[in-house]
Amino acid sequence: MKTAIIYLSKHGTTKKVAGMIEARMVSDEVTMIDLKKNKKPDLSSFDRIIIGSSVYLGVAKKHFREFCTDNYVSLFAVKEVGLFLCGMEPDKKKQQEEMERSFPEELRRHSKVRGFMGGEFLFEEMNFLERMIVRKISNASASISAINKDAIDLFVKKMMS
Repeated sequence: MKTAIIYLSKHGTTKKVAGMIEARMVSDEVTMIDLKKNKKPDLSSFDRIIIGSSVYLGVAKKHFREFCTDNYVSLFAVKEVGLFLCGMEPDKKKQQEEMERSFPEELRRHSKVRGFMGGEFLFEEMNFLERMIVRKISNASASISAINKDAIDLFVKKMMS
């Protein structure tokens, strides 16, 4: 199958997770699409579409949410779709709320699989204000990774079934 993995990554974690998903989809022809560089990709030739974003302050960036909404009726509704988010929220209920705020309801209902893949605090990639906010809300003082490889494995297994 031809699969597009579309992602929006601010500091690189979502790009990293998208790459981890790609590496596990060995039987598919996978194309990675960075929404920062390609704001309106042509997705008509793909059978399967995986869409992912980072979460900041509980929601994906506005451009990402608009992309999902703008493409749902014309494209995503007729494709096999997987959705994922990257973030540092440990609470499962709050992760679900972030998923609800980041993807339109129709797209969530239509999706074959959804996953919360964990995240990272990459202090070396953050600006001063971001570092201050992260230190205050998380008590972290250095870069940490909490990418959930088991969640990625499960996501890909469900997507490929």
